[in-house]
Amino acid sequence: MKLTENGIRVLQALASYYVLTASMVHRAVFPQRKDRRNTRRLLQHLVTDHYVARSAVNVAFSTGNSGPAYYLTAKGADALAVYYGDEAWLQTNVRPPRIDRLYHWLDIAEAHWIVETAVNRAAGVTLNGWLNEWQTINDEQGEPTSYVLHTQFREGPKPLSCSPDAAFCLEVAGHRRVHYVEVDRGTTGAKRVAASKVPGYAELLDTQGHRRHFPGTTFDDFAVLIITTSPNRRDILRSCVAGHDDLHPEQWLFVALEEFTPQNALFGKVIHDYRGGVGPLLEKPAAEIAVDQPHTSQPVTAK
Repeated sequence: MKLTENGIRVLQALASYYVLTASMVHRAVFPQRKDRRNTRRLLQHLVTDHYVARSAVNVAFSTGNSGPAYYLTAKGADALAVYYGDEAWLQTNVRPPRIDRLYHWLDIAEAHWIVETAVNRAAGVTLNGWLNEWQTINDEQGEPTSYVLHTQFREGPKPLSCSPDAAFCLEVAGHRRVHYVEVDRGTTGAKRVAASKVPGYAELLDTQGHRRHFPGTTFDDFAVLIITTSPNRRDILRSCVAGHDDLHPEQWLFVALEEFTPQNALFGKVIHDYRGGVGPLLEKPAAEIAVDQPHTSQPVTAK
C-alpha cells in the first residue's frame, strides 16, 4: 500500500501520543467524519504493511466492547522521517507498550488530547511542547539510555527521583509556564501516592529542573497537575499532599477526570489547589487573555 496523506496523519498522531485505540485515532485525526469504518480500514492497511502495530491484548471500552491499541513501528517512524525530510522522527519511541501499563498510557494520551484540543480552541494560547514519560534520550547509536522526564537525584541510602507521567508548557503573551502531569488511576493508596511523589517534585523545584525540560520557561516555579478518577479521590489526594507542608504543596493542582474536558481544561473552574480553593488553570479576563497562577502566591498577568 502506498502511503497516503491520511496515512501519514495517522502515523504522526501515533508518534505524538504513542498509544491510541482506533476510536482515539479517529477522534484525533478525522474529527469531522462520523463514520469510523474508514479509519479502521486504514489502520488495518497500516498494520498489514508494518507501519503500525497492535497491542498484544485488547483493552475494554466503556461501551462494553474491546479492541486493540495501536502504536508506531520503526518502519512508520522512517516513513515520517522521509516524508518530512527530518531525521528527528527516527527518535520516536516505537517499542511495544508494556501490557501492565497499557491503560495508564492510554489515560496519558487522553490527557494529551484534552489539553491539545483545549489549546487549539483558545485564542492567544500556545502549547509549547508536550513530553511523555516514555520519551527517551538516545546515545550516538540511537539506543535509549534514559528517559527525558526522569531525574535521579540520589541513589541511596534513601533514593530520590522524579518521574512525571507527562509535561507540557503553556504560553500566553510571552509568558511560558511548565505543567507536569500525574495521571492517577486510583490503584495506589492516596497517602502512598503523596509520599512517593511530593519529595521528588520538591527537589525538582529546588534544583530548577523544569528548566532542563523546557528551557524557554519564564517562571521560576511550575505546576503539578494530578488528574484522578473522581471528585472524592481528588479531595483525598489533595489532603494527603497538603500534609507535606514543607515540600511545596502549593505547586500541586487537582482535578477529577470527569471535569477535565476540552471545554473546561483551561478556563473552567474545576482545578483545586492544596488548600481546597477552586479556579481555572488559566484566567481569561474579558478584555485580554491572562496567564494567572490562582493557586500560587504570585499571580502573573500577561499585559
